[in-house]
Amino acid sequence: MGVLVFVAAGMRVTNLDNVESRTPDERVYTYQAKTWIESGPAGMRSMIDEYKSDAETRLYPPPTRVGMIRLLADLMRWTGQYDESIGARISCAASIGSLLMLALIGIRFLPPWAGVTAILFYAVLPAEQAIARRTWSDALVELAGLLLIYFVCEITRGPERRVWYFLFALVGSASVLVKESMPVPYGLCALWILWVLVKRREWTGVMILVGATAVGMGTTLWWLSIQVGSLANYSGIVMGIPKVNAANPYALEYASGPPYLLLLAFWIIAPVTSLLSLAGMAAVFLKKREGPLVFMSCFSIAYLAIAMSIPHWINLRYLGNTFGPVCLLAGFGCWWLISAGWKWLEAADRRPFAVVAIAIVLGGAVADYLRFQKFFVWDEMADLSIKMLVDERNQ
Repeated sequence: MGVLVFVAAGMRVTNLDNVESRTPDERVYTYQAKTWIESGPAGMRSMIDEYKSDAETRLYPPPTRVGMIRLLADLMRWTGQYDESIGARISCAASIGSLLMLALIGIRFLPPWAGVTAILFYAVLPAEQAIARRTWSDALVELAGLLLIYFVCEITRGPERRVWYFLFALVGSASVLVKESMPVPYGLCALWILWVLVKRREWTGVMILVGATAVGMGTTLWWLSIQVGSLANYSGIVMGIPKVNAANPYALEYASGPPYLLLLAFWIIAPVTSLLSLAGMAAVFLKKREGPLVFMSCFSIAYLAIAMSIPHWINLRYLGNTFGPVCLLAGFGCWWLISAGWKWLEAADRRPFAVVAIAIVLGGAVADYLRFQKFFVWDEMADLSIKMLVDERNQ
């Protein structure tokens, strides 16, 4: 498992410097960070005013993502470099962190071979590799999401270990500084914990969780309001994002269509992983399992349902919080199918079956990595929106 994580990290580092051109979002994040370096809080508030008054500026990432902007600015100061490649290094490091978290979840909560297979699928997932080489906030969002999922698994396994409650509140609240969408996964995770605690009558745990999350979110919003001028500025910008997106020419052309296209996007980018994740969910619900795998299944379904309900949002970049759970479920589904086949062939020669199973898994992984190379390296596809994915598949 350690070797696989090391190889996966090497893939991300190797592909970090082969980006030929940067996207508008990457240039905007870099501009925002440089403005902070040059002007500090005054520069931040000038960007807020510009965002509120200029319709064209509202087509790009808002300056309310202070955590991303400040982190990028600090790294620029430290390295003495001020181009888009600095943010790409943050994404690469966050992606490697996500790899480590997924490996930890696999070790702790999945059968050993299911965990290994999940890491393999995540290592080569084209969408994840594409995000890891760009100056976007999505890699940090994904890392925060996997941390929250890990904390949920630990809390629901042993509610008496209180440290996980505070870590959950810390990471969840801090993640809102990076992207305004983080209350969605944070809220889904918190609701699951509350449901489990109430069912077990763990009232002390309920009070600790509610108190820690309230203090964490209150502190986050207080700090954000200072950075952007006022809480009204922050809430006004965040609440207006769906309306702005609905009038965004890029979203209308590249991220629009029937909601089921979001599922098609998963199929285009990683067909074997997508199928095996469905098998994993089927195994979880048919066998009436309990624990982390049920949570991951429900979390993925709920997150996808929310994303599919938002118009003009058909972009896999916004679904990074599901990448880890989907790969973990795919690893479990693969293990379940192979185990069932192994038992069924108890009286027969199992070697052909083993060869075919290994060939499918490794073939799917190789195909995913080659798909990433074709889509994002050779053809330089700049985003994960549905129109780009469909057009690239049809070439």
